[in-house]
Amino acid sequence: MITDIWDTLSTDTSVYPAIRVDDDLYAKLQSGLEVAEADSGPRLRVRPPRENSGMDASINLYETIHDPHETGIGVGRFKLVSTSSHIHSHEMVYDGGKLQFFFKPDTRVDANQFERQLRKNYPDAQISEANKQFSTLDSGDHIAMAKMRLKQPFYYPIKCKIADEDFEVDPYGDITSDMVVEEDQTTDGQRVLAEDCRVMVQTIFEPARDVWTKRRPYGLNVTDAASKIKQGEVVGNMVERYDLRDPGAKRSRTAKIIDKLHGAKGYYFTVRVLAISPHKEIAERRCNTVASDFEKYYNSFTEQGLDPIAIGPDEIPHHLREMAERTHSVPWTQRLKLGPGQPAVLQTVSALGSIAHIPNDSINTPVVDWAKQQTGPGIPAEAEQEDDVVERTTDTDEQRKSGFSPERAAGQTKTPRSTPVEPTSSKQPDESSSPSGSADATDTGVASSKEPETDAQSDDPDFRTPPQATPEESNPSDTGPVGSGESTATDPEPAGVGGLLDDSTDDEDGEDDEEDDHSAPWNTEANRRSGD
Repeated sequence: MITDIWDTLSTDTSVYPAIRVDDDLYAKLQSGLEVAEADSGPRLRVRPPRENSGMDASINLYETIHDPHETGIGVGRFKLVSTSSHIHSHEMVYDGGKLQFFFKPDTRVDANQFERQLRKNYPDAQISEANKQFSTLDSGDHIAMAKMRLKQPFYYPIKCKIADEDFEVDPYGDITSDMVVEEDQTTDGQRVLAEDCRVMVQTIFEPARDVWTKRRPYGLNVTDAASKIKQGEVVGNMVERYDLRDPGAKRSRTAKIIDKLHGAKGYYFTVRVLAISPHKEIAERRCNTVASDFEKYYNSFTEQGLDPIAIGPDEIPHHLREMAERTHSVPWTQRLKLGPGQPAVLQTVSALGSIAHIPNDSINTPVVDWAKQQTGPGIPAEAEQEDDVVERTTDTDEQRKSGFSPERAAGQTKTPRSTPVEPTSSKQPDESSSPSGSADATDTGVASSKEPETDAQSDDPDFRTPPQATPEESNPSDTGPVGSGESTATDPEPAGVGGLLDDSTDDEDGEDDEEDDHSAPWNTEANRRSGD
């Protein structure tokens, strides 16, 4: 009996237990996707340039789109305010051996604003609507999930720019490296390929009212909270008497950081980690390592950080549906700040920008879906356009009928369509020394590759070439000069015009990286691992 009790206590249980995908779990996922397709905006795939501003650009993005959509009823102290904040999603997905970044705005109007701000803050990013709405779930797969909660009350900021403790390196370097599985193996020696693991880190966020740093019940006056921290700490007991301990440098700095939050914009957000694999052990291991990487957001001054917790097998269907629907459950009872302010995660824009951002190549992670090439500046304003070339090389109908061309009147000639241009030698004859040089070129119908230089005689009307008429339009009764036989048909479009206006931006490999996959995320083995 003692042996049985020992075996029960020593059983190796995973911190992040995985469950097997079945029909009920797939139905939960499908229902969430249907709601998201009916009520939310498109899923935007962002292919960032390798060189970008990283966290700073994302912070600017969240500052701009912050809008809690407040509606007030009443006046003064009796005014009631309701909010209808839009809920958005930031997603980092490793699927099909590729790491990609997505945004899922709440509405189509929000999507247009997201796209404008993304192009502003990431000028060379390639943004498009994704065909695939979620990672593929195959029959027999296992999934494990985790979520984040705060270690301290909400008014203690995590490690971010506003908290006077910035990152030396982007924490996405470790997070994305643990998401990518180039090659792995199970404890019993089974080989695991990149296609055998999919990982998704999703951050659901919605704007909070500005009262979150000012007053209760939906916030707290951070200035008062900072003042209490500066007063020091009461220690001792009734026997040894109480004493007020000096706050010290650390508490003083913490108070200064908290006081800076007054009036700052805030977001409610929920961070979830989803790992999918046909191997149960790999799903649990990948979820564990990625979730643990979020502990790097710990702030040593405020002692605030993200604490990863496992989502139990009974709660996985509910959270999987919310991930597919791109929403989170934060009831008003969790938004009230009458107690310590937990468990809802409420932080500043700077904190959200550090958690859900678009990284740059400093993360040094392979298989990231970067932008293939930068967008060019376009055709220079002083460059020759198609209309200019056609106007310069094509006579008008009136000029063809009269046999007159401004170029011919100025002593310039064109190459006839029927006569090929002979290659010229490196040594050109000195046309200025022979008065007949220009006339010879006209008689043979061959134009010089270079326009003749204008000399003193070119201004004399006696040396100008008289107007020429086509054989079909010449009148036998006229006493004018016989035409030179030069064709007056409209010249073809000069070579190089098509290349000048070509604005193709195909990928380097000549094909689109994203598959046109409109199928449901539940695939058979024959249609397995469709990439995004």
